[in-house]
Amino acid sequence: MNGPFRIGALSACAAMIVSAAATLVAQGPTFTPVGKIEGPANLVDVDGSRAYVAGGKTLTLVDVSNPATPKRLGAYSFPEKIWGFRIVGSLVYVAADFYGLGIVDVSNPAAPVLRGSIKLAGQAKNVALVGTTALVADHMSGLDIVDVKDTAKPVKRDSFFLEGYARDVVAAGSMVYAIDAPAGIYVFDLSKPGPVEPIASQQSARAPASIELSKGSGPGANLAVLVGGGMLQVYDVTKPAAPVQMATFRTPSGRPSRATMYGTRAYVADSREGVQIVELSKPSAPVLVGGFKTAEPARDVAVNESFVFVAVGAGEEKGEVLILKQTP
Repeated sequence: MNGPFRIGALSACAAMIVSAAATLVAQGPTFTPVGKIEGPANLVDVDGSRAYVAGGKTLTLVDVSNPATPKRLGAYSFPEKIWGFRIVGSLVYVAADFYGLGIVDVSNPAAPVLRGSIKLAGQAKNVALVGTTALVADHMSGLDIVDVKDTAKPVKRDSFFLEGYARDVVAAGSMVYAIDAPAGIYVFDLSKPGPVEPIASQQSARAPASIELSKGSGPGANLAVLVGGGMLQVYDVTKPAAPVQMATFRTPSGRPSRATMYGTRAYVADSREGVQIVELSKPSAPVLVGGFKTAEPARDVAVNESFVFVAVGAGEEKGEVLILKQTP
């Protein structure tokens, strides 16, 4: 009697698993390749109908109003490798290794020009903006605070030394989130007067290499997603002075490089597994809901309403950007 009962129970269990798997697939988007941006390409971001692609020392602007036929607009090359950049209106703030911080005016996209620059102590890894203050993750000095009110003459006014090697920095409002290797996550509130000091400091991360914040409001808001140690590390930053690690999630490749947030989903550049989508509507229980395996390793990813831009390829002076239409 036990035999048939067990078989029936197992069959029912199997049916539930199949049903759950089907639901999981149905929740995720599907992808169709529609276009390609020639490289070199190591980093990519999108602002409106324009894509910004960094490969090696060069920042390239591309018109993607028609994703099937991207059009190169213009480019600007630095003396050093571009590690990161932020777009603020018609200006692009570029962290260019030992060159430091460069400010590029792209109001004429066909002819970007350098508005100003400043040499910093070590390798500039990335930059975030709070008003007229640029916060630069500097591999040597930690977080450099640079006054960019006069973009032609940036002035370093302060710095805060992180315990390890500064890797990335992002901002939301007056709040600044910086990470370092091997384990640090720091939160600064620039609305506070006086010297820049963290309102929170934890050594709870694992080899963090990049950080991304959720955007907007509603489910999934107030999240910080760190990439490092072969996984996503999800933090609740609803209370910036007390970040809470909610979950870690190992991606299919185990070697994610960067991620971006769109709504409640993290889009992950997951090396040989291409782009992977992780649902974070329940931050304590991340769920893989879809993906697109690229022919070359995925290095970076950007998302707008209907399209996903994936920087793929091996080597900083090579690569390209795939443009994928996502449905729904």
